[in-house]
Amino acid sequence: MPWIKIIPEHEAQGELKEVYRKIREQRQGEKINRDRDASAGGPPISPPMLHSLNPKAMWHTAELMWEIMRGESRLTTAQREMIATVTSAALNCRF
Repeated sequence: MPWIKIIPEHEAQGELKEVYRKIREQRQGEKINRDRDASAGGPPISPPMLHSLNPKAMWHTAELMWEIMRGESRLTTAQREMIATVTSAALNCRF
């Protein structure tokens, strides 16, 4: 549970609800996201969600993460995911 107040998707309204919709639409084709969202504990708190009190910042954070993880790079997507996984494990982060 984060120490930062977040507004989960099911409680979102207005602009924030639209941001959640855009993020879900952007990532819907990725199996890793479908599996994570369907896990028993529900989806983890993602870095963009930490900005849910500021929908514009949340969207820009999500876009930056998408570009880092899926944009053009000399690293493969698998290599980037591996780096993220090791980093999360080292920090005891379930995301």
